[in-house]
Amino acid sequence: MKKIIASLVVLFAFAAANAQEGFHKIGVGAEVALPMGNFGDGFSTGFGATGKVFYGISEDGDITGTIGYLHFGMKSSDFVSGHVGMIPLQFGYRHNFSGFYAEPQLGFMFLSSKAELKGMGGFFGDASGTASETKFSLGIGGGYEFGNWDLGLRYQIVDQANFVALRAGYNFSL
Repeated sequence: MKKIIASLVVLFAFAAANAQEGFHKIGVGAEVALPMGNFGDGFSTGFGATGKVFYGISEDGDITGTIGYLHFGMKSSDFVSGHVGMIPLQFGYRHNFSGFYAEPQLGFMFLSSKAELKGMGGFFGDASGTASETKFSLGIGGGYEFGNWDLGLRYQIVDQANFVALRAGYNFSL
């Protein structure tokens, strides 16, 4: 999976560096994510960073590509600790309305988790485990772009790990 992600990052960077017709921006951003539903019952606020590329197809529309990393820590417990890491790989369409924009996205979320059970007394010792899987993901969002700054909000649907994310980003023109 790391090779796939590294290859995609190189592909995005190559495309942006060659400034092929249509590629006009590349962005970086920090994210704060609030887990929803059952996911929110077990995990605390997530933090991470994302990178975006923008390929213009009209004066007001861009096809976007997003990759990054989000980390959600497990809520405090005397017996269990752990975290979930998410790597989004999504593509979408951003339509601008005089600064405001709407941006639905589709793609995949690569999830990895680690949990540790602390000793329960007696002959039970500590135990830990890891897991990883890939899930289809849908993001519904929008935001406001002012100058090179970009402030966005989206609802991310990832099977049973849905969240609301706020992204503050900076876009570089190519």
